[in-house]
This record gives sequence, C-alpha cells and structure tokens, in this order.
Amino acid sequence: MRVRFDHVSVSLGGREVLHDVELEIHPGRFLGLVGPNGSGKSTLLRTLYRAVAPSSGRVLLDERDVWRTDRRTVARTVSVMTQETSTEFDLTVLDVVLLARVPFQRGFGRDTDADLDLAWSALERVGAADVADRPVGRLSGGQRQRVMLARALAADAPVLVLDEPTNHLDIAFQLELMRIATDLDRTIIAALHDLNLAATHCDDIAVLDAGRLVATGTPTEALTPRVVEDVFGVAVDQLTHPRTGRPVLVFDHPPQTRQDPTDRRDEINA
Repeated sequence: MRVRFDHVSVSLGGREVLHDVELEIHPGRFLGLVGPNGSGKSTLLRTLYRAVAPSSGRVLLDERDVWRTDRRTVARTVSVMTQETSTEFDLTVLDVVLLARVPFQRGFGRDTDADLDLAWSALERVGAADVADRPVGRLSGGQRQRVMLARALAADAPVLVLDEPTNHLDIAFQLELMRIATDLDRTIIAALHDLNLAATHCDDIAVLDAGRLVATGTPTEALTPRVVEDVFGVAVDQLTHPRTGRPVLVFDHPPQTRQDPTDRRDEINA
C-alpha cells in the first residue's frame, strides 16, 4: 500500500512543528525517517495513524485520506509500534499483543483462534513467547519493546509504523528488529536515531530538520556528508561496507570545532 504525505503542516501550541512536508512511500518499501531531536519525526508519523491532525495538507493511504476515514478502518490498515507502554491495568504480555486484534472484532467479541495464532506467532517472532503470561509492567524496557513490536506485527496490517523502535534495546536485538522489519512484505515507515542502522536496513531515507523535509532518496543519496553536517552538526565520511555494499557513516566533530593536535600538545606542556 502506498503512503503519501501531501504538503502536510502541523501546528501545536501555536508553533509550527511541521512545514509543507511532501513525501511518498511506495508499496513494500522500508523508509527510514531521520533527523535531530525535535525535528518532527514522531509528529509526522502521528498524522498517519490519526493521533495528530494536520493543520493543512493530506495524509493518503493509496488515494484515501486518512482523516476522512473512520478510525477503525485506519487501525486495520496501519499498525503502530510506539515508544509509550501503558501498564495501568497490568495486563499480561499476551493480552497486550491481542489488543492489536480489537479493530478486527465486532462489538465485545472474543479472541478467535485466528487472533490467538497471530499473537503467538508475533511473540515467537520477536523472542517473547516465554514471557506471554507475565504482566507487562514487570518487564524490562527492552522486553517491553519486544512486546510492542509483537503487538504491531499481530495486527497484520499492510502498513507498519515504527516510532524509534530501537530505544532500550541492546545492539543484538536492534539488528534483529531491523532484520524482522526488512523481511516483512509491508510498507514500513520508521523514525530512527541511528543513521547507520537506517543506512544499512532501509530502502529509502527521508531527513527532517526543524520540521522541514531537507533530503530524500536512497541511503547513499540522502545521507551525504553535506546533509549530515548541515542537519546534525557533525562531520561525516560516507564509506562502503565491504560485504553489503551499503553506505557506512563515520562521524567526527565538524571541521570548525576540531582541535589542532599541536594546540593540544601546547596545552599539555604549559
């Protein structure tokens, strides 16, 4: 399914946090959304799953406007892994994952065998089946991230949104999560902090800076040294991974703040 942000702007508290974002994600592509903290990544994602309404512009699933579509239909079409985990009711892991199936049920319908199969399959896929009966509130941050990913997978929706999915995860599961995502036959949009994770696993990259889209394209095209330095304030060399052919970014202080080694020696000898 195609996703398109059609000149989307968002104002919150009288301040414009997104400005005229025009971005298209083609069916089956994995797009990494990157940018500094406060650049608008999560806000843009929230316009897609009807958590934040655009001040202007449209968010389209194929040619259907998300904000002219009922919530239930959107929930069946877009599954979401957010950073927040509610433990108010101290639900078990399995119950939390089964919440993904609620939009597909009628009224107060019971979980079907198909719902349970999808939930268990998702838990096994993320390596969390062994904690299925534990209260979510008693899990570590990394375990909760696994559960939130399982819930998003259990929805079995054609569009998957991942909002900073690698937070609280050790490097092994960060790589595993990205591998799981790349193996899915879905349209995926992920807000990511780690530029190398994005460059290694995503088909396309979109770079936001202060609410504006400043670069799009393949990882090689979008994460050029000039873009990275301008947006993130660091110097970077873009290398090529010897095995995968993917870009690898090596960071340093920007040129204007690098200290001449001879200056450092002078300080030591003073």
